[in-house]
Amino acid sequence: MARPLRIEYPNAFYHIIQRGIERRGIFISDKDRIRLLEYIDSCRKAYHAIIHTYCLMRNHYHLIIETPDANLSKVMHYLNTSYAVYFNTKYKRSGPLYQGRFKAILVDKDEYLGRLSRYIHLNPVRARLAKDPIEYQWSSYKYFVLSSAVPVWLDIDTILSVFDRDRLKARRQYKDFILDGIGEKDEHIERNTRSGFILGGEEFLSFVRKNFIEKREDDSEIPQLRKMRKVTTLEDISKLIVGMSLPDKRLKRRLTLFAMRKYTPFSLKEIAVFCGNIGDTGVSQAYKRVESERRRSKSLDSIIDRIDKLIKVKSGDLTP
Repeated sequence: MARPLRIEYPNAFYHIIQRGIERRGIFISDKDRIRLLEYIDSCRKAYHAIIHTYCLMRNHYHLIIETPDANLSKVMHYLNTSYAVYFNTKYKRSGPLYQGRFKAILVDKDEYLGRLSRYIHLNPVRARLAKDPIEYQWSSYKYFVLSSAVPVWLDIDTILSVFDRDRLKARRQYKDFILDGIGEKDEHIERNTRSGFILGGEEFLSFVRKNFIEKREDDSEIPQLRKMRKVTTLEDISKLIVGMSLPDKRLKRRLTLFAMRKYTPFSLKEIAVFCGNIGDTGVSQAYKRVESERRRSKSLDSIIDRIDKLIKVKSGDLTP
C-alpha cells in the first residue's frame, strides 16, 4: 500500500476521514461512539490536540483537528489504535478495523474552516439520517448553535469567531449558514482540494509547496508527492507568458487568463483576484474568446501550441 503524504507543522489544521474496512460499521452502539470521544479527550491531554468539529457516522468519522505540537501521526496512531483494540475486544473479532490509513487533508483555516465545518455537519442530512443536523446526536453541531455545556476537548470559538466576535450573534449566523446549505450541492470543498490532500487557495498552496514539497526528496511510495510537484501555479503561468515574445500586451493578458484557466486547478475567483481588475465572469469570457479565436487564427493556434510545449509539468517549474 502506498504511503500517504503527511505534512506536519505547529498549529496545522486537518480534515480527518477514517473509514471502516469494506465499508463495514465501526460503531455498533452509542457506547462505542462515547468511547471514541473519550479517546479524543485523551488525545487532548496527552498530545495537546484540539478538535474543532466532529461527526461520527456508522462506518466512518470526520474530524477537524489542530495540532499545536506538529504531531498528527502520533495523535491518530493513538486514537485509531486505542479504539480498534477496544472494538475488537468488545466484539470478539480480529483483523483490521479500518479501510487503510486515515485520510488527512491539510486545511487553509483562514479561508475554508467555516465551509468545511458545514460540509461535515451536514453529513447526516446528506445520508438521510436527519432532516435537520440538530436532530443528529453524534456530531458537534449542537454545541455550535445551542447554549449547552461544551466538552473541554472541543473548541467551537475558532470557527464561530469567523462569523462574529459576539458568541450569541455568531451562533445565530452559524446556524443560518448551516441551514442554507441543506439541499444545495456544495462542490466547493472537492473542487478546491488540491492533489487530494490540500484544501486551500493559491497562496496556501504556494506556502505548502515552498516549505514542505520542494525540499523533499522524490519518493515513489508517496504518489501525492508526485501529484503535488505537478501542480502548475498562477505565478508559474504569469512568469511563462511574460517571458514569451508576443505582439502586444493585450494579447499577453488574454493568453495569461486563458492559460491560467486551462492549465491550473484554481477557481475563476482565485484567478481574478490574482490578476486584478477583472471579475470571475471576465476570466471565463477571456478563456472562451481565446478558445474561439484560435479556431479561426493559425497564428494564435500556433502560439497556444507553443505554450503547451513550454509548460514543463515537473516539480512545478515552467521553462520558457
